[in-house]
Amino acid sequence: MIFHLTNFILDVDVERTRAFYRLPEVPTTSRGCTCEDCQNFDKAILTVPATVTEFLQSLGIDPQKPIEAFSVTGGHEPDGTIWYNGWYHACGKVVAWPKFEQTENHLSYSWEDCHRPDPSFHFDIIAVPTIDLAREQMPTPIIQLDFDTYLPYVLQN
Repeated sequence: MIFHLTNFILDVDVERTRAFYRLPEVPTTSRGCTCEDCQNFDKAILTVPATVTEFLQSLGIDPQKPIEAFSVTGGHEPDGTIWYNGWYHACGKVVAWPKFEQTENHLSYSWEDCHRPDPSFHFDIIAVPTIDLAREQMPTPIIQLDFDTYLPYVLQN
């Protein structure tokens, strides 16, 4: 299925991506790690605007199953949120890129080219030979969707 995202065009095999995320060996963040930040991510991702959830699900991605998610600062921001980075994988390929600069192992483009299904949540699109933490069950080719967002702290003390 073809997706037009800001200045990217992706061709995603939604059914193969969805089948991957349904595998029991693809854990939610809290099943994969017991640290407080990962436990919080698992619940806080459910509070994101519907546009973010719908975007991920349209690609076949389960929002609670990032390939990687981590707190950037290792603590709470002054407003009580946690700054998270991480990524999801989808089966497919990038058909069109925004203008970018390429170094040996990295593509660089401007922040304006990142896809934002909501102002609070943006995605960088990556499709390079080295995909981070690719699981052997993930069909190839793989698109990596890096994310950057602030999520609320929702765990009960």
